[in-house]
Amino acid sequence: MKLSKMLIAAIVTFLIANLGLFAQSDAFSIKFSGFVKTDAFYNTRNMVSIREDHITLWPSNKNLDKDGKDLNEIGNFHILSIQTRLAAKIDGPGIFGGRTSGYVETEFLGTTESDINSLRLRHAYVDLIFDNTTIRAGQFWHPLFATENFPDVLNFNTGIPFLPFNRSPQIRLTHKFDEVSVFAAINTQRDFTIDGPDGYSNKYVRNSGIPEASFGINYSTPQFYAGVAASAKTFRPFTYYSVGTDKYINEDKATTISATGNIKVKIDKFQIKAQGNYFQNNPDFLTVGGYGIKSIDNVNHTYEFTPISAVAGWMELMYKDEWEFGIVGGYLQNLGAADDIAPSGSVYGRGLDIEKIIKVYPRIAYNYNKSKIGFETEWASAYYGKNISPLNKKVEDSEAVNSLRFLLAFYLFF
Repeated sequence: MKLSKMLIAAIVTFLIANLGLFAQSDAFSIKFSGFVKTDAFYNTRNMVSIREDHITLWPSNKNLDKDGKDLNEIGNFHILSIQTRLAAKIDGPGIFGGRTSGYVETEFLGTTESDINSLRLRHAYVDLIFDNTTIRAGQFWHPLFATENFPDVLNFNTGIPFLPFNRSPQIRLTHKFDEVSVFAAINTQRDFTIDGPDGYSNKYVRNSGIPEASFGINYSTPQFYAGVAASAKTFRPFTYYSVGTDKYINEDKATTISATGNIKVKIDKFQIKAQGNYFQNNPDFLTVGGYGIKSIDNVNHTYEFTPISAVAGWMELMYKDEWEFGIVGGYLQNLGAADDIAPSGSVYGRGLDIEKIIKVYPRIAYNYNKSKIGFETEWASAYYGKNISPLNKKVEDSEAVNSLRFLLAFYLFF
């Protein structure tokens, strides 16, 4: 770990020291950008969250002590600057009749809770650009994440769990026809993974031998944007089964489908955005869902799987000028499993005891030159089930658990 940090520091120092040399080259140039951000926030209760409550998913369920008091109804305050970001855009020489471009972006979120404050790779990709076609290879937003349309909240969660929040290594082909563009992509998993017998890991998709495949079409003008996309993900939870001390290969796989639809309208300084999503087995999007074992053949030692799905959507109304006002509302519904779970079958996923989630984010911000200061409130309600069907895992007789988050954010862009 120390060696890798020293190597990263040496690379960054070299790039900064030679920035002038790179900028003077006709075939190669590099431009640095990013921002410094500090968040001060207060939560009225414990949250299901990542990196010391910096990325909040939803309120934690009640946890009653012997006197009936909720152990999770504890207010907490924190200040963090780990979202501070550094990026480099590289313009390279032409190749195959096109031009090349690269982009690297990092932040200080770390890759685990114990690794907070360490550098984490967000984006790293190379573009081969022709007149109307671009081939992108590297780590970038998941193909279902619409970079043209996402909630402009101050909270780093960007509207989780109502959208496909994920960055993945991928190869993507995009072709433009004037205002219309189409894309096709294959991707794998890195930091954002699904659940399985050995916990969260990207090995379940890797071991399937089949990359996730995505397709989409977008229509975009300066005042209007609309797009749809879908993806198919194949995974293999087990690679072998055991009989006593003997092991035998298991090749059972399953494929799940997810889809998204987007719309955005700009009228002068006003914007209206909306998105609807269908999620199948998408804990890799930091949302509700997963899968279960629907049948077990103890003779042939084979398994069949069924997805646990959810539908979600969000909408934003926004005014942006020197002063910025906005409000985002989101809703998610857990649909349960498509088929009944086997009596001895396991289930894997995130938020499977939640029936629905509702959030509202009002905010106000002031933008001046390269700086920004904003205040945002997040009201969140997660409906935890008192009864969960043992067959299809549908959540019944739920009870709302509510929370409030107050966030003061400071930005300096460069």
